[in-house]
Amino acid sequence: MKKKLIAVAIATAFAAPAFADNSNIEFYGKVNLDVESVSNNKAVAPNDSAILMTNNASRLGLKGKEDLGDGLSAVYQYEFEVNPTNSTAGTATESKAPFTNTRNSRIGLEGAFGTIFMGTWDTPYKVAHNKVELFDNAGSFSAGKLIGITGNAKSYVTRQNADIQYWTPKMDGFQGLISYALGNKTAAAGATPATNKTRLSASGVYENDMFYGALAYENRPDQTTAGRTDTATRLVGAGKFGDAQVGLTYERLSTGTAATVQSAQNNWELSGKMKFGASTIGAFYAKNGNIGNTANSGAKMFSLRYGYNFSKRTELWAAYSSIKNDANATYSFYQGSANAGSTDSGFGLGLSHTF
Repeated sequence: MKKKLIAVAIATAFAAPAFADNSNIEFYGKVNLDVESVSNNKAVAPNDSAILMTNNASRLGLKGKEDLGDGLSAVYQYEFEVNPTNSTAGTATESKAPFTNTRNSRIGLEGAFGTIFMGTWDTPYKVAHNKVELFDNAGSFSAGKLIGITGNAKSYVTRQNADIQYWTPKMDGFQGLISYALGNKTAAAGATPATNKTRLSASGVYENDMFYGALAYENRPDQTTAGRTDTATRLVGAGKFGDAQVGLTYERLSTGTAATVQSAQNNWELSGKMKFGASTIGAFYAKNGNIGNTANSGAKMFSLRYGYNFSKRTELWAAYSSIKNDANATYSFYQGSANAGSTDSGFGLGLSHTF
């Protein structure tokens, strides 16, 4: 009720007649910041360590649903990332833009047939891992620094623009999701000539009170190697035991690394979390294998997280993480900042509030 009243107040303040009948708008958001100390054992001083304030995908959004009759509804959402630190992630560079990125935003229809919409949205491949992700796919400590990332820095932890998605109704705990991102035929950075950015992503998900399972697949033209196609297959499972959960993720990624070379790698992650009273503790261990025939191109990552909930919406949290690269790998907290064979380590203390 409070969220609806806030939305109505905003509409009234801006005297927007078009909003007059939108009493079903929900206004929501999240603020999540931390101060962290990070270091890289192969960087040259003074760039071998830093103390940073990091924005962990803080966001602001509006969403709602309109009943169209006969079981049909229009659904809509507009969400954008906000950056209270006023700096670029991992640096002290100022960013004056108040809203840095468009997040999940859509317009669509919902009914007995399921949900179909278009806009910008997380891929089914990415979402399949969310149930076992401890850090909301954001910040230095997330498993998304390894899981879903190839040895040549291509990411499947993505949100797609110009995206069309269809979600089946939930049937006895099962749901299917499919996404087709149209993209635009434009010249991407480092791509010659212009490349087709269309992407297909799909998943099948089953969940009940004791178990979560998902199988996801993605297929897309390689954006830097002409004539190559990238693919990814992911299997996620989690067992729920009261206030505890144990999860396992396995994925196989295949990417073009040269005009006639397709390189594959295997990644996996073991994660767990447990709630006791107002506290939650969680940890994961992830390992990326070699990419193709490149020896010693894998990495290992460990993260530990503790959270104390002052309320259902406000949490004080602390985390430690370490990424250890093999001799020819360059995974890092901040993409592109690692030296081959280096180890990144960091500790952070943060506060988050959801509204």
